[in-house]
Amino acid sequence: MQRGRPTRHKQNKIKRILQPYYQKGISASATSKITQLNIKTVLKYFADWDKKLLESEDGDFLRRAKITKEKSIQALDKEIISLDYHEKEVNSLRLTAKKNGDIFNFEKLSRLILKIIDQKLKMLSTKINLINTPTADTIINLGEKNEQ
Repeated sequence: MQRGRPTRHKQNKIKRILQPYYQKGISASATSKITQLNIKTVLKYFADWDKKLLESEDGDFLRRAKITKEKSIQALDKEIISLDYHEKEVNSLRLTAKKNGDIFNFEKLSRLILKIIDQKLKMLSTKINLINTPTADTIINLGEKNEQ
């Protein structure tokens, strides 16, 4: 086990490994387990990136918050569409099982469809909550209007 500060090359490699997890909002402890990097190392990089975010200008932060919100909504849309596709696929398999008299698979696939529907409803609910949650700039603007 190597001790001490990693070389600049190794630091850049660690950053490239950790950056996707940080951007997805995955916790430092989970990232540490997934990447098998020391938790203190992960916490150090995450803290550095948090500090850079907090030091950025308010306008830049507000713009980034809006972009992140929109990207999250788009990601939820993609997942909902994917679940729609899987639901149709499983429903087709379920109907085939019913035609063939395979009750065991029919029931199993029916339960799977219910799980897919439940997951879609959760994602739709999350999407609606995200859409209806005002971003920081909206809250600031409302506060300014109330002061006037």
